Amino acid sequence: MSDGTGLLQQVFDGLTAFAQQHLTEHRQRQERLAALREAIEQAVDASEPRIRLVGNYAEKLVDAVETALNYSGRVLQQLPPAVLLDARAWSRDPQVNAFFATVDDLRATLGDDPAIRAFFTDGDHAACFALMLMLKREAETFGAVLSGDQLVRDVRRIQVSFSRHRLFFPAVSEAQLRDELKQRMLVFLATRALERINDLRNRRSALEEQRRQLQAQLRALRGHAQGLRPLLSTNDADERRVAVLEQRLLQTEEELVAARKPLGNLDDYLEQIRQVLSQPEVYLQVRSLTLRLNRLGVKLPPDSSESGETLSLIEFDSMGEQRIGVLVRFVREELPAVITTASF
Repeated sequence: MSDGTGLLQQVFDGLTAFAQQHLTEHRQRQERLAALREAIEQAVDASEPRIRLVGNYAEKLVDAVETALNYSGRVLQQLPPAVLLDARAWSRDPQVNAFFATVDDLRATLGDDPAIRAFFTDGDHAACFALMLMLKREAETFGAVLSGDQLVRDVRRIQVSFSRHRLFFPAVSEAQLRDELKQRMLVFLATRALERINDLRNRRSALEEQRRQLQAQLRALRGHAQGLRPLLSTNDADERRVAVLEQRLLQTEEELVAARKPLGNLDDYLEQIRQVLSQPEVYLQVRSLTLRLNRLGVKLPPDSSESGETLSLIEFDSMGEQRIGVLVRFVREELPAVITTASF
């Protein structure tokens, strides 16, 4: 009897432990979902809001959104502290000097951005932190190089320059800027998901239009066969053309069936978004670049004895487009004065 009671107690204890574990896991999932809810809604708003009609859409996206946010956090860890932009930094900081050809170019970048001016105008801010993106160009040139005591001419060299400077997401502190960037990267990935969905839609629409045109051509040919067309041309030519059109129509219909599958219903839309957010490194790559440049922006080989500075940069690559990214800070006084023209 005691053995039977002990066995029942073990079974009861096992069921109790299982239930407690299930409740704990459920509570943890709910807490995790609550913590990521705002980020999930941001991703949905930026991609396809209609997926809110899918049952438990937030739970189905929570892992993907967490993956995207963790990736964004790792990207931000690679970005060095904000670089000061001002006239003194341009003359003393090799990195700032490389980014801008002149001090006037630096100030123009700051002053030409309406968002930066609005940041200082609308708020009593002494300094601004922002993300600066720019295009790095490398051009082949030929110049003179001093080799020992001899001057060697027509030496192939690589000139490095930076252009198309743009400032994004002005903030009052670096911490606020980094928080903003983490959310913006999530939205960026969600918009990539939307672009992927639109590409699939466009592919489907193009195939539907192609099918309509082929069907219209076939109807026209078959209609001619019932009229006077056989009296004016050979039947063999029309039959061959019909056969070609029927083959093309069959192929188009097969491709259309395949094109409809990825977006058959809203669950499929959600899956497209989940796939993009789950593999953020496919849509946004980050690379560390090291350049050694002289004061004129000429790239120097590692073993060069010529005086130069080593720059450590971060390059963002998305869908084949590359930009150098730098966190920057600057004060209101660095913006050039706005020149207004009085009317008489």
